[in-house]
Amino acid sequence: MSIRLAIVVSHPIQHFAPWHRELAQVADINSNVYFCSDTGLRRYVDPEFKIPVEWDIPLVDGYAHEFLPIARRPKRTGFLGLDNPQVTIALERFQPNVVQVFGYAHRTNWRVASWARRRGCPLLLYSDSNALAVPAWWKRKLKQTIVRRFYSYVDGALFVGDNNRNYHLAYGVPASRLFQGALPIHRQRLLQAIPHRAEARRELRKQFNIPIDAFVVIFCGKYVARKRPLDLVRAAHSLFGRGLPIWALLVGEGGERRKIESFCTTETVRNAVLTGFVNQSMIPTHFAAADALAVTSSYDAHPLVVSEGAACGLPVIISDQVGCIGPNDTAQPGRNAVVYPCGSVQRLAECIEQLWRDRNLYQRMVAESSHISESQDVVAAAQQLAFAARKLHELGPLHTHQGTPL
Repeated sequence: MSIRLAIVVSHPIQHFAPWHRELAQVADINSNVYFCSDTGLRRYVDPEFKIPVEWDIPLVDGYAHEFLPIARRPKRTGFLGLDNPQVTIALERFQPNVVQVFGYAHRTNWRVASWARRRGCPLLLYSDSNALAVPAWWKRKLKQTIVRRFYSYVDGALFVGDNNRNYHLAYGVPASRLFQGALPIHRQRLLQAIPHRAEARRELRKQFNIPIDAFVVIFCGKYVARKRPLDLVRAAHSLFGRGLPIWALLVGEGGERRKIESFCTTETVRNAVLTGFVNQSMIPTHFAAADALAVTSSYDAHPLVVSEGAACGLPVIISDQVGCIGPNDTAQPGRNAVVYPCGSVQRLAECIEQLWRDRNLYQRMVAESSHISESQDVVAAAQQLAFAARKLHELGPLHTHQGTPL
């Protein structure tokens, strides 16, 4: 029996396109992706990168999809920014057996939840939410009220790690309706992009005047305050000052650039490179030039860069405020990850030095990262989603009462 799976997502996302394509190859899943907007298909200004962005990989090829009518192009993808009243018409036309939504932060997702309840169609939730981030008390009460309301319409959820699983459990999803998932990476593309890793490593280091024997720690993401990119520069600078061959490679762009550059000028930093924005096709080459990945954020729900770096064999040095840390997650302490207290530049430096000095530990973490990344590949993620859709169709709706979320 073929399962008709409707997937409602905010816009074409570079990380999800290969996943959608892989799912389209699963024989008993008839999937259709509904986009709330066409943001990402053409050149646009990212509010955090602070520059125009145009992705250089195909986003909508190879799978069935539909762009939902929208009154106006949203400036921001907030709750009211993405509202597609005709989503219910599209769902009526497709008649799905299961419908999947990404989170609860858009008005359209609440419309979908309401439609699914009325039609007795199981609602499958997918998100990267976790309980690490604690908002102000008044925001916390408001969020709990709203989120619990939405979760009362959820019939099952994919979880992408330990913290995410705990989040779903806390909001009432039974363990029997939680399904293993992943925030997918196109692992094959990443590896095929650097068939000659040593050569790519040598050439990129030459381009940025990084010594071939340096121990390079890469930061890959937006230069924004919550990601704390300056912490890596400060840590690498302190180690370099002690004679250690540690370099920081910052791949990305954003509003913190001036702050970082000012520090580098004032402190005469000679071992940090800011590359600027790097598109998807060139990211693997930059990973190849690195020895370890640093994720320094004060808040990051479940960064895909950990999985991408792991696919390229990079151990991760990670702040304890990042949501992908756990024994069954993508950053596994003692296995492929070293965890430090967020904001402690000294402890960050110590973790970098530990990996540089302890070659046995480093090589073991390289192997473990590569192994862990296999479970995050789009092929595995497509099979996980297919399994969840089949199982949820079999189980049916968790709730049977009528109503609307909002």
